[in-house]
Amino acid sequence: MVDIIEFNYHEEVEFKNLDYSKQKLVGVKFELCTFVNCDFSNCDMADSTFVECRFVNCNLSLANVTKTAFNEIHFTKCKLLGIDFSKCREFLLAFSYSDCILSSCSFANLKIGGTSFEKCIMHDAQFVNTELIDCSFDGCDLKDAFFDHSTLSKADFRNANNFTIDPEINRMKGAIFSRIALEGLLMKYGLDIR
Repeated sequence: MVDIIEFNYHEEVEFKNLDYSKQKLVGVKFELCTFVNCDFSNCDMADSTFVECRFVNCNLSLANVTKTAFNEIHFTKCKLLGIDFSKCREFLLAFSYSDCILSSCSFANLKIGGTSFEKCIMHDAQFVNTELIDCSFDGCDLKDAFFDHSTLSKADFRNANNFTIDPEINRMKGAIFSRIALEGLLMKYGLDIR
């Protein structure tokens, strides 16, 4: 196994098939790096920095991301169960997700406008006081995702499914929905929508 903690700084390196599950990866900086088929589940990634990196087919489930910086990060086909992204460093926080599992993740109190969530499973994800302006949830399964006092202005839910959002407690001006999915906005009223 390549020892990625031997050095505190890595630039333009591709890491493949690493197993850092249940290990510490604290205070390490990665720029323009790619991680392929790596296991960081239950890894302590606190205070680490990732800048313009890509994660492909990786498992980061239950990773500790306290004060971790994610700047322009792309996750593709990754498993990210139960991550509390609200503990990340907010400065320059930017990521996108494609074909990922983000169930039971928390995005509470974050400003992540413009984030692209594409074809992701996001069961029980928490969006409490989250700024989601101009975000896209294209093809996402939002079963039991919780939106509370969040800003969803111009967010695109046209191809999202299984969501329930209360328009009375979320700011939603200009949010985009398909007519077929309006049931997810009216569920609390107990209407029979056919």
